Amino acid sequence: MDDIKASTTPPATGSTATGASETVPAPEPRSSGPRRLGWLGWLIGSLLALVLILAAGLGVLLGTESGLRLGLELAQRVVPETLRVGGIEGRVLGRLRLSDVALDRPTLGLRIGVLELDWSPRALLSGVLDIERLAVRDLDVALGPSAEDDEPLTLPAIVLPLGVEVGELSLERLRILRAGADEPLFALESARLADSRLAGGELDLGRLEARLRAPALSAGLQGRATLTNQYPLDLDLDWALELAPEVHLASEGRLSGDLQRLELTLALSGPVDAQLSTEVHDVLGALGWDGRIEVARLDPAVFRPDLPPIEIQAQLETQGSLKNAVLSGTLDTRAPDRPELGQLALELDLLWKENRLTVRSLELTEQVSNADLRLQGELDLSREPGRFALEGDWKQLRWPLSGELVAESAEGALTASGSFESFVYRLSGKVAGPSVPSTGLELAGQGTASGTQLGSFALDTLDGRLEGAGALTWAPELTWDLSLRATGLNPGVQAPDWPGRIDGRLTSQGRLDAEGRPELTAVIEELSGRLREYPIAASGQVRMAGNRLRIERLTASSGPSRLNLDGHIEQDLDLRFALESPDLASLWPEARGRLSASGRVQGTRETPRVTLDLKGERMSLAGNALTELRGTADLDLASNGRFALQFTGRDLAAGGMTWSGLELRGDGRIADHRLSARLTGQPLGLTLEATGALAASGGYSGRVSTLKLDSRDWGVWSLQRPLPLTLDGARIAAGPVCLRQSQGAGGCVGFEQTESGRWRAELDLDRLDFALIKHLLPDTLAAEGAGRIKGRFQANGAVLSGQATAEIPQGRVTLDLGQNKRERLDFSSARLTLDAGATGLAARLAVPVAGLGRIDGELSLPGWRLDAPARPAQSLRGRVRAEIGDLKPLASLAPDISGLQGSISADLNLGGTLQRPGVSGQFDIKGVNFQLPLLALGVEDMNIEAKAPSFERFDIRGAAKLGGGTLTLTGEGRTGGQGPMARLRLEGNKLKLANTKEYFVRLSPGIDIEVGPSGAVVRGEIRVPEARIRPRSLPAGTVSPSSDVVLEAKERGTPFPVTLDLRLVLGDEVTIDGFGVRGRLSGALSVLQDPGRDMLGDGQLQITEGQYRLSGGFGIAAELGAPLTITQGRLIYAKSPIGNPGLLLQAERQGGDTTAGVRVVGTLRNPKMTFFSDSDPGLTQADITKYLMTGIPPSANDRTDQAGLAVGTYIAPKIYMEYESGLGDESNKVKLRYDVSKHIELQTETGESQGADIFFKFEN
Repeated sequence: MDDIKASTTPPATGSTATGASETVPAPEPRSSGPRRLGWLGWLIGSLLALVLILAAGLGVLLGTESGLRLGLELAQRVVPETLRVGGIEGRVLGRLRLSDVALDRPTLGLRIGVLELDWSPRALLSGVLDIERLAVRDLDVALGPSAEDDEPLTLPAIVLPLGVEVGELSLERLRILRAGADEPLFALESARLADSRLAGGELDLGRLEARLRAPALSAGLQGRATLTNQYPLDLDLDWALELAPEVHLASEGRLSGDLQRLELTLALSGPVDAQLSTEVHDVLGALGWDGRIEVARLDPAVFRPDLPPIEIQAQLETQGSLKNAVLSGTLDTRAPDRPELGQLALELDLLWKENRLTVRSLELTEQVSNADLRLQGELDLSREPGRFALEGDWKQLRWPLSGELVAESAEGALTASGSFESFVYRLSGKVAGPSVPSTGLELAGQGTASGTQLGSFALDTLDGRLEGAGALTWAPELTWDLSLRATGLNPGVQAPDWPGRIDGRLTSQGRLDAEGRPELTAVIEELSGRLREYPIAASGQVRMAGNRLRIERLTASSGPSRLNLDGHIEQDLDLRFALESPDLASLWPEARGRLSASGRVQGTRETPRVTLDLKGERMSLAGNALTELRGTADLDLASNGRFALQFTGRDLAAGGMTWSGLELRGDGRIADHRLSARLTGQPLGLTLEATGALAASGGYSGRVSTLKLDSRDWGVWSLQRPLPLTLDGARIAAGPVCLRQSQGAGGCVGFEQTESGRWRAELDLDRLDFALIKHLLPDTLAAEGAGRIKGRFQANGAVLSGQATAEIPQGRVTLDLGQNKRERLDFSSARLTLDAGATGLAARLAVPVAGLGRIDGELSLPGWRLDAPARPAQSLRGRVRAEIGDLKPLASLAPDISGLQGSISADLNLGGTLQRPGVSGQFDIKGVNFQLPLLALGVEDMNIEAKAPSFERFDIRGAAKLGGGTLTLTGEGRTGGQGPMARLRLEGNKLKLANTKEYFVRLSPGIDIEVGPSGAVVRGEIRVPEARIRPRSLPAGTVSPSSDVVLEAKERGTPFPVTLDLRLVLGDEVTIDGFGVRGRLSGALSVLQDPGRDMLGDGQLQITEGQYRLSGGFGIAAELGAPLTITQGRLIYAKSPIGNPGLLLQAERQGGDTTAGVRVVGTLRNPKMTFFSDSDPGLTQADITKYLMTGIPPSANDRTDQAGLAVGTYIAPKIYMEYESGLGDESNKVKLRYDVSKHIELQTETGESQGADIFFKFEN
């Protein structure tokens, strides 16, 4: 420092070194060097001092909380309106917490509730910004106005000089708003970033998660990306959306590629199974895409519970850009539980170009009925207002789309064009249906955004025409001014009982006010014509304004019948009516008689007064008749109004019952009146006497003192004590109603409701004799004993609580089996209980059957409610246990079997819902043995086991020893939305099915059975390796009816649809010996039957190695003659009725040079028999017949004269007697032959001529 100071002191003026005369140049450099070094040192020292000061200040600023506060205070002083911080904790170099932070800029405003930062400054020394934790809560971003920027969006290359590592970054409650707005544009519930790194433009995204509150959406993202050039990336993403407590939609996918070409794939699961794959081009430039969506399953009922289950499948493709795009594909829908909605298929092809949507093709098809709807056109949004031009047509359109037809339109067309503010439209089509007459429709008009002007409206229907015109507006309110004209309408086209021709004119004007109340005028200007050959006419006017209705001179007539109606219905009532019909047939085709009625309605809406005068004679309609009815009524509901009723009638017939007299009377005042009714006749008589009173408040109270029912089938029932009745607003009380039958059956029932939804009921039927239902049972069934029911229930809203019990102390059913045999089943002590409460309904059943076993059951409906007693989704639970230990007592129910033994047990669980119930558990038939004596067949050790491990499936296994073999049963089944289905198989090998003198059969079945809600299908093969068929002759008197006879069968219910496809194959040891035929049967036959069709056969059965004996109609000669040889025998089925096959039978006899036979052709029910001779075509039928029966060929000279039949026998050891019957003109003869010796016989003959012969026999 001393040197520095010295160098800064200038020398004295004029001083020299050694001498004044000498100039020395060197000293100047030496003296100036120290001066320059002093200035440089000062500068360096100053900079070092400044650096130290700045370092110390920066250390204080960044490393201390006070320094941070000072820095923020300075920043707030520099920009006082831009930055504000409410609270500060911590330091920059370490943990930092800021609260209530606000940053305001002209285009952006930020509000941060809390910001917390924890990072590692030391990592900066290694070139890494290490953020261990950054948390932001309650972040609001306010967006201000921004200048329009036409420049294309570009992403900068992000390459930081430092690496960045994030341990955890979290954000809670983000809102983005427009400046000054209260409702956010976007709200984020939370977001979290973890385990992520950025180094040299390479981003490794560990896991990014975000969650929204509304909708309840959570999403996740992870993968890698490069933040330079085209931003190549490879990310895995997933999200989950909760739309309702039970609706969860989730997706997983992948995003890969770069900004020039991105590929996105997504797989959706939950109520939607779908796959999305798309390729996006030039993301920041001319954005374009090429994608495909495949929806395998979509059930809208999950999102809208009021919708039925709907199955939706779709395949959609889209290509294009923001300016031009194409969407095409197909969509299929089906509602399994609503078949009327059909199976719809949609094909579409849409083009979006230059703000125009072009419907190039849109076709909707119902795949069952082939209904087809097509639409095409254009929607132009490029200018205001938008314009459109659409045209469409349809074919075979119907409702419902499948199932029973209501209406259909064979064809039709629709066009509409114009702007949204002014357009024209035209519609035409044809409509028809079982209850809709064939109608042609034409509609045309002009429309605006607020209404339409109907230029023309025409319906060509009922051989006439219905035309209309007018105006209809819907904004700002609904108004109309319409007119309708009918010309030549003939109702008989649709209803043959109502032929006619009707013309008419009707107009209507009106509006709906702001509260939806109508104000209208409707005028029948003219209605005339003829209906059912009666002239008809009508006219009148109706005006309505709010709650006021005025009817002015409304008259209608049909033939001699007249109806007049005039008056008003307002707060005060005054309405007169009169009907005069001397011939009721003029009003209704099936009506007969005369009716006159007139009256008036007066008073107020709250207390009206009605007077009526009624008279009818010889009236009848639809099997009901009344010879005479006369009466008057005067009912005034005012507080002291009159109450008078008097109606009498005679010869009443209704519902198959007749009464000789009818009487209804009432008198008094409305506050105190009496009422009586009486029906006299059979099979039901009624006597009723009651009193009542209507209070000023509107409540009604009454008392039934007498009630008597006299029924031929149910006995005489009488009221045991007076019955009180009360009706006052929501309060209702009735009873107890105590009725008792003359034989002792009866009980009491009571009901009381205190307010809407709150009531209680009591039931005490102490004796219900089974004799009451005797007339309902068949003659072979009788019931003895009695039951009783007792219970009490109460309701509170939709919740029912209480208990009821039904018991049968003594009960027995007797079945008359005929031949003085009866079978009795005793089910005494059977009991059923029902419990109701807040948890639902529960029932328990116990039925003991004496000598057999018992049945026990439990059933509960959890959560059952009165407001939805039969809702399809109502769950059910239950259990049924049954045990029949010995089947022997049931043997008498099947008289054709004997030795019945075995047991039946079941243990089943019930579940599912009322719409789709399910059963699980086990059902067993064990150790069953019985015999069929008629077939000499024994069934031993039959065991069948059915197991249902779940509500969706069950298995069946079984076997039985049958005729020396084993018959097995296997199968499985399923229950589901389409109903229960089962597949069964029956198999056996050489089972002896019958073993009697007449029939012996062995068969080997292999049969498959499929059973479902739509019916059953039986397929398989039955092989018969061995059988002997030896039937006895047909019973006497068995006669087939003539083909002209038509037998009327009793009507039966719709049978269960069964489809048969069985093949019968006969083996080598099947023989037949009956009806004159003996031989071996062979061949194969298919037995076919479709539901509702006759059973058919397809195939052939042949008789081989057979013989045929003429019988029936040919006398004793044919029975004793030698059989014929069957050369051809066939039963031919060509999908023909199984009971009437084609028949081809040929049998012949050969003897020497003569061959002849019989041929039977035709059908089994209509055979044709002919005789033939191949060797001698000239033989007559008599010659052939004699030859076939005797075996003696006719000679050329005498073919018929000497033909005969001889029958003989030994009447003594050496005496043979023979009787010879002539077949032609020959007389009968008797011959006696005596054996004199071994070689000599003596024969005598008596008849028309006598003679004797001696025969010599020589044997070689």
